[in-house]
Amino acid sequence: MDSKVKIIGYTKEPDRITASGARISTTAGDSLTIFENATDTAKNQDLVRKVYGFGHQSLIEHIYFNLAFINVSAYVEQFMLEFRLASFTVKSRRYVDFSKMGFTIPSFLDENGIPIEHAAEMEKAYTEHMSYLFEEYDSFVKQGIPKEDARFLLPYCYRSNFYCTLNARELVHVLQAMLFGRGKGLAEITSLGNDLLAQAAEACPFIFKDFSPTGIGFQDKFQQLSKILSIGAEEVPQHNSDTSVELLSYTQNPEQTVARAALIAYTNLSTGEIEGLLEDPKKLQEVVEFVLSNQRPRELEQIMFTFRINGITLAGITHLTRHRMQSILIPPFQDVCRCARYCVPDTVKADPALLGRFQTAYSKTAELHEVLRSKDLNKYELSYMYLSGNVIDITTTMNARELLTFIALRSCNRAQWEVRGISISMLNLLREAAPAIFSHYGPNCYVNGFCPEGRKSCGQFAQVQEWFGKK
Repeated sequence: MDSKVKIIGYTKEPDRITASGARISTTAGDSLTIFENATDTAKNQDLVRKVYGFGHQSLIEHIYFNLAFINVSAYVEQFMLEFRLASFTVKSRRYVDFSKMGFTIPSFLDENGIPIEHAAEMEKAYTEHMSYLFEEYDSFVKQGIPKEDARFLLPYCYRSNFYCTLNARELVHVLQAMLFGRGKGLAEITSLGNDLLAQAAEACPFIFKDFSPTGIGFQDKFQQLSKILSIGAEEVPQHNSDTSVELLSYTQNPEQTVARAALIAYTNLSTGEIEGLLEDPKKLQEVVEFVLSNQRPRELEQIMFTFRINGITLAGITHLTRHRMQSILIPPFQDVCRCARYCVPDTVKADPALLGRFQTAYSKTAELHEVLRSKDLNKYELSYMYLSGNVIDITTTMNARELLTFIALRSCNRAQWEVRGISISMLNLLREAAPAIFSHYGPNCYVNGFCPEGRKSCGQFAQVQEWFGKK
């Protein structure tokens, strides 16, 4: 396979810093002295192995790795982005032309690792179809369709490049998932996992040399739930909702909860006295506004909101997962995604000829997907067939402080149109649930009174202020 991963940097003297961490709780002297005395590499590594083996895994969080993922499939990118204790920077499909980026080719094996029927013929059909999709993408871009809309034609086998930085404990978690967990069904991911493990073992042998599975391994939740519900994969109903965003649940009395947290933190008042004060709507409003005016509104973290986002595109998920302080649940594409469900950008709808070609691309993809499925191509590699404009439903839970950040960025006129629509729909629901808090939410210019975009500003400051002020 052409996809690669490379460790391009990691913490200097990893054994020394982790061994110092192991010693600090039981050794006299300050932290710098303990580090300066930790000069015996063999003793350091032996100590870390021993303490780590006792289950004190936080030690290895002091080691950081910088990874470069080179020409991996978008499926791999999505797999990695779901690890929230890591930092990512991804090549943007909104601005970069992907027409010559290329694509990943499956192994054409079934679930048991056996070549599927007519594998060579199927590989030829797959390769020709992917080339066709990339040609259509290129043509759409050349005819003036924005890259962020033309990308809906890109299959999830297109090659992506990105950087990832994470600590050694999270790397252990990633490798477990790649080799023994939810990634083990895809040959590309296990190949990357084995390569990454070999590099990690060379950099930190005292952690990764004797790497082995932990826990109970991979659990196919879709299959287990299907048994509980007594339905087969083909019988799973496809949700089609007129509502793009649903607010499923949230903290009771969110405004009172925020105000109560602020008063407990910064006054000596008893809980009874606080409750009495907050019975006055004016005082409640004033305390909430005090919290929102502060540069460190930790009180907002006390209230949680859970949303169901219906019909979000696979491309759109990328924008959402960049917000790390959330609990997001993205269903496995191979089980719930359907080629027949997809989003058509307005720029494409406006041109009847392009619309017809767009729809044809999706119907041809669905046809080939069905042929490969009938040949028993393993379901993980079938995920390469999904297009970026295919849609699924997800759930996410954020606290109000993260929602402040999310909405400020994603309701901006410069945000991608799909995620901007989701952000505004979320804001509308939040303003119904807790108007005293969320009437102050909106794009950065609305929240802070100035636009941070500089020369890239939309130039509509007054209109944005008025529009969000009236919502």
